[in-house]
Amino acid sequence: MRWSTRVPSTDHELPLLLLRDAPGVLARLVRDAFGVELGDDLVESSAAFHELEPAAYVADLVVVGDEVVVVVEVQRARNDLKRARWPLYLASAHAKHARAAWLVVIALDEAVSAWAKRPIETFQGGALTPLVIGPPEIPRVLDVDAAKSAPELAVLSAMAHGKDARHAVEIGVAALVAAGEVGLRDEDRGKLYFDVVLDALADVARAALEASMKLEGYEYRSEFARHYVAQGRAEGLRAAVRMLCEAFGIEWNEARERAIATLDAPALERLCARLQHERRWPD
Repeated sequence: MRWSTRVPSTDHELPLLLLRDAPGVLARLVRDAFGVELGDDLVESSAAFHELEPAAYVADLVVVGDEVVVVVEVQRARNDLKRARWPLYLASAHAKHARAAWLVVIALDEAVSAWAKRPIETFQGGALTPLVIGPPEIPRVLDVDAAKSAPELAVLSAMAHGKDARHAVEIGVAALVAAGEVGLRDEDRGKLYFDVVLDALADVARAALEASMKLEGYEYRSEFARHYVAQGRAEGLRAAVRMLCEAFGIEWNEARERAIATLDAPALERLCARLQHERRWPD
């Protein structure tokens, strides 16, 4: 499969791409936020639900495991008509797959997340309360190793928390390293992740990256991605070191440039981690 390098609608299409590619991230988020075990065997299924009449309703994503079926909706804004259809999606999924059915809503906007969490009055006095994954339920992935082990979660973290002034640089570095790791296996996907992460970052973090790479305009993102993928993790991590130093006000000089030129990728990852935690050049 070849991935388009066009940046999708970051609030809707990209979360679906991430969860299609890594359903385990969905299971992890639901387990950590709500204590509900969905299992580790989720696979994508048809998201179309048909009525007796020809009309059809299509959910954003449906994944199925041995014991569960999960309907996933990504919500960018309040939409009461769409919300009224969620019980239909869930009842149809339950009838089709004959197993426990769960509704999970991804809402990266806090106000939309709060709206989606309200119970939906359904049948005979009952109500359906969606499991809503909003910014509070998405962890801030700050650690490079954690980002590499779960790159889709790291990208989702950047989308949810990239405007966090306190942690934007650390979140951005972790997500960019994860995107580079993915790019070594699938260049198109890596480029897409780079673009989305950079779009999600706060101005200060993005400005630091732009300054360190000395690139301009939209095309810099694809050029950075191609450079990272072509040169491997080390070159991208050297850029991350420069970015962290500029963001934290750490003096940059020729000696430090020479120092990082001799380091391999694992050593650069350790240096990034120390800079993030200590916010000074290590002795």
